[in-house]
Amino acid sequence: MCALVRSVPMPLVVVSHTTWRPIAAASDHPLAKLAHRQVGQGVSLVAQSGPRNRAGAERFRLFLESNELGRTTLPVVAGVLDFDLDRGAPWIEVTSYRARLALDDDREVDVPEGIAFQVVEALAESVPPGGSLTLEYESPAGAVTARALAAGVPPVATPLGGMLFAAGCGATFRNWSAAGGGRGGRRRLQGFRAINDDRAHERGLAMLGDLEAFMGRSRDLDWYVQSETRTIAEATITALRAQLALPEGPLPPR
Repeated sequence: MCALVRSVPMPLVVVSHTTWRPIAAASDHPLAKLAHRQVGQGVSLVAQSGPRNRAGAERFRLFLESNELGRTTLPVVAGVLDFDLDRGAPWIEVTSYRARLALDDDREVDVPEGIAFQVVEALAESVPPGGSLTLEYESPAGAVTARALAAGVPPVATPLGGMLFAAGCGATFRNWSAAGGGRGGRRRLQGFRAINDDRAHERGLAMLGDLEAFMGRSRDLDWYVQSETRTIAEATITALRAQLALPEGPLPPR
């Protein structure tokens, strides 16, 4: 398990809670399972629901609360969601992620990768079959993913794509690479949960083929991109072959 790491002092930023409401674990809210969920050693989530945007999507945000250090003054994650089936498949979008957060004692903490994954996994578990979870990669925490995607790396082999796949929202991807397109204005990676086992198998085969082709051409990329993506690709290939019950060797024709 991961704990928050105390760092250097920083100015206190106070967040107003006047238009935000706590999400109760016993409610029927799509993020109810995130209320007080443990995401690290002595670290849990505080989930809040906010006003809807112009398109009708609901704003939400997640704070970290540590038994030792207290609660962060800014959310680790802010985003929007829409589970109205009349408007299409359910989706959750993270529009802002902060890897360093302020505390009430004028200090800041670094969010370990283990806690970041636990937060993403908690959000992914709230996405039903056929839905999607989108993570922005405009912030500094997404810089490696941005560089890898620009170099033509398969989304699932990037740090954020690999995280979405491991969390169960990576059957297929859509890369919103042009800021201003689609919902919101930040570059982001959208990962989909398969609607059924047949679709998961079909998309898994396609993804496996793409990853094995990538491994053959990845040596043409610059060293930094290789070092950050090849390990993810190898781990995903192993996971996909296990899921699909495929031994080493050529893939069956699609």
